[in-house]
Amino acid sequence: MKENRFMNALKKFFGFKAVKIMIAVIAVILVIVAICNAVFASVALEYQKGVAVCDEWSTEDTYTPDYAQEIDAGTDDFKILCITDVHIRNHATFAAEFGVNFILDGMSEMQLKQLINEVNPGLIIVGGDTVLTAWNDICTQQFCDFMEQFEIPWAPVFGNHDYEGRADKPKLAEIYEASEHCLFKSGPEGMNGMGNYILNLTRNGEVVYSLFMFDDGQFRVVDGQITDGGIGENQIEWYQWAVNGINETSGKTVPNMAFMHVPVPEYNELNDDFEMGLRKEESCTAAVNDGFFDVFKANGGTHMFAGHDHLNNFIAEYEGVKLCYFTKSSYNCNFTFDELGGLVLTLDKDNNVNLQIHEF
Repeated sequence: MKENRFMNALKKFFGFKAVKIMIAVIAVILVIVAICNAVFASVALEYQKGVAVCDEWSTEDTYTPDYAQEIDAGTDDFKILCITDVHIRNHATFAAEFGVNFILDGMSEMQLKQLINEVNPGLIIVGGDTVLTAWNDICTQQFCDFMEQFEIPWAPVFGNHDYEGRADKPKLAEIYEASEHCLFKSGPEGMNGMGNYILNLTRNGEVVYSLFMFDDGQFRVVDGQITDGGIGENQIEWYQWAVNGINETSGKTVPNMAFMHVPVPEYNELNDDFEMGLRKEESCTAAVNDGFFDVFKANGGTHMFAGHDHLNNFIAEYEGVKLCYFTKSSYNCNFTFDELGGLVLTLDKDNNVNLQIHEF
C-alpha cells in the first residue's frame, strides 16, 4: 500500500510517462554499474606475477662501496622529505572510483605536489602502504608517474597493504625499478621481504650517513605465530654485515638510520614525553620482537622511522635512539584530515640531523 501511494505521488507530481522514463533510466544505470563492476572484478582477478631481480648474498661476502647507492648530499643543508600511507584508492570499488576515494586521492595529490615544491628536498622517502586496491599494479604505476614529474630521487619501502591486490611484490618491484628516479632495489635473494637496500649519503666523496631501507610489512610465521611486521633474523644479519663493511671501507664509524613501515615493539615503551608530534593511538608494532632495536643501537643507529599507525606522528628518544613516525600523507588514510603532511629530515653542514613536521 505504501509503495502504491509513493508511486501514485510520483505519477501525480511528474506525470506517468516521466515516472516510467525515470525508472527505466535508473534500471539502465544499475545494469551498467553491475556490468562495470563485473568487468573490473574480472580484470582484478587476473593475477599479475613479476620476476624480481634480486642479489645473491651471504655473510661470507666482502662488502664493497658499490654495493650501496650513493647520494651526494652537497656541502649545505640536505633535506629529505618523508611521506607515508598514501593509500591510493583505499579499497575502492569501481563505483567508488567516481566517488569519495577518487576525490580524496585528487586532494592528496594536489597537497603532496605543493608540499614537495615547498620543501624542495634532495631525496624523498616513501614509507609504505602507497596503494590499497585490487589493481595495485595500475595504482603503483600511477604513483610512480606522479613522483617522476619532480625529477627528484625517491626511495620507497613496502607496507603491509601494497601487495594486497592482483599484483605480487615482484611485479610491484618491477614497476618501481623501471622508474627513472626511483632508487628501489629488490635486495638480497631469500631474505625476509623484498626491498631491503642501502643509500649512502656522501660529502666530498666520504660516506657521512647510511640509510637502511627495510621491508618489514610482510606476514611471517615465527615460532608458529603469524605476525605482520618485524625485521627478521636474516635482515638483522644483513644489516650488521653492511654496517661493518661500510665502517671498514670508510675507515670510521658511520652513523645510520633505519626506514621501515611497521614500528618495532620499543615504540610502545615510550611515555608521552615527545620532542614533537602526537600519540592518538597505541602503536601497532610487530607482534614478535626479533631484537633489531638492540642490534641497531649497538651498531651506530641514531634514528628509526616508521609509518603504519595513521594517528601517530610523534618523535621521541628511547635509550639514545630517536624513534620517529612519518606523518601520514593522504586524506584517504582513515578519512581523517588531522596531522596530514610529511616529515622533513635535514642533514646540516656538520652532519647533524634536524627534524620538522610539515603539515598540509
